[in-house]
Amino acid sequence: MSTVRPPSRSGAPGVGAFLSGPLRHLLCFIAVGALIVSSGCSAGSDEAVDPAVKESGSPVPDTSSAPASPSAPPDGGGDRVAHYEQVVAAIPDPESITLLVVAGADRAEVAQVLGVDLQAPIEDAWAGELTMTGWALLDVPGGVLGFEPTGYGDPALGALRRLSADGRAAAVARTNIDAIERFGAARGGALVFDDDEYVYIEDPARVPAELRPLFDLVWDDLEGDLVVGPDSFAVALAMGEVVTGVVLTAEDIAAVTEAQLYAAPSLVYAGTDGG
Repeated sequence: MSTVRPPSRSGAPGVGAFLSGPLRHLLCFIAVGALIVSSGCSAGSDEAVDPAVKESGSPVPDTSSAPASPSAPPDGGGDRVAHYEQVVAAIPDPESITLLVVAGADRAEVAQVLGVDLQAPIEDAWAGELTMTGWALLDVPGGVLGFEPTGYGDPALGALRRLSADGRAAAVARTNIDAIERFGAARGGALVFDDDEYVYIEDPARVPAELRPLFDLVWDDLEGDLVVGPDSFAVALAMGEVVTGVVLTAEDIAAVTEAQLYAAPSLVYAGTDGG
């Protein structure tokens, strides 16, 4: 007994009425296979999409291997400070000392500005009872390193400016038996920063942006919590390198502290603009 198929919605015979049994089976097999493949692709696609993308609808950049901002020094300048802590360790008496770096100058120029008499060698910078002191001046790559062993002969602000004139740069770090640590720097004849007790300044905004990552390591806000940071004299030397571009080494310190001292005036800074 044959089966009569109902007409299509248009009134015409259904497509299936024209297909033989084997051909109909083949088309069904193809349709089922296509459905399986489509489902598999959809599932694989869901697995490949980042959940964050599925929720937001837009791709999320991968920053896991992105380099740190080149404008920020590594660990706030900690590597540079660690270097200068080794430099400070080479100083025979780090409690009383002035170190001066002048980029782009020679010994004669530095001596002239500081009032150092290169014809008057001395053996003991303390012998003048602080009316006189002694400076040793050493040529280093990029400039001159000056060493004054009392911590009371550091240059006046005017001298610091003159040392940095004509495209040069200068930086001074000083500490003495009164535990007063100064940092000062000048570039192109203009003062960059100076303070007689730089770690205790009331307004850190005075410190130039180029020095803040280092300065912030040791700034002691007297109204805040006690700061336990790196050696502040090492930080002063590190800031000096930023300003002058001259890199000091432990060998430089060993050489300049053994070099000949020459007579020079003392107590010329005292926060003044002379020199």
